[in-house]
Amino acid sequence: MKKFSFFILVLFILSCSSTNTTIPERLDPIHIENAKQFAFSQFNSCATGNYIPITTKVATPGLVRNLVLEEMKLSCTKINKDYGKLLSLKIDQTRIYKKTLIYRFKATYSKIEHTPEIRVYSTLEHKYSGLIMKPEYLEKYTPFKPETKI
Repeated sequence: MKKFSFFILVLFILSCSSTNTTIPERLDPIHIENAKQFAFSQFNSCATGNYIPITTKVATPGLVRNLVLEEMKLSCTKINKDYGKLLSLKIDQTRIYKKTLIYRFKATYSKIEHTPEIRVYSTLEHKYSGLIMKPEYLEKYTPFKPETKI
């Protein structure tokens, strides 16, 4: 299978946190459920066209600033065409890397049979800092490396 050549809804902005928050050993199920609902609502908005604004109450200023409506619409057009409607998300893995919480979900879409990955990133204070979709879920964790735009 060819390596993915595009990232849909690449909004990966990791914030540097200056607070001294302790790194948890494991993630509370409520935070996993909240991350799932956040991802589902954002990706489900592709099917409905009702884009949900993100505020600094739930997300970092970097994500709020970079999640622009026009980019979301373009990404959603591609998702709708290639994948269809998001049917479900299933948590498969949680990771903690430095001061970032990473939630990895297996996604089920209406038009495809393979399983894409939706990944949610948050700070230790549980503010969302990134949201990406990878065309295929890989069992082995691979760090996200955004494509460079020329």
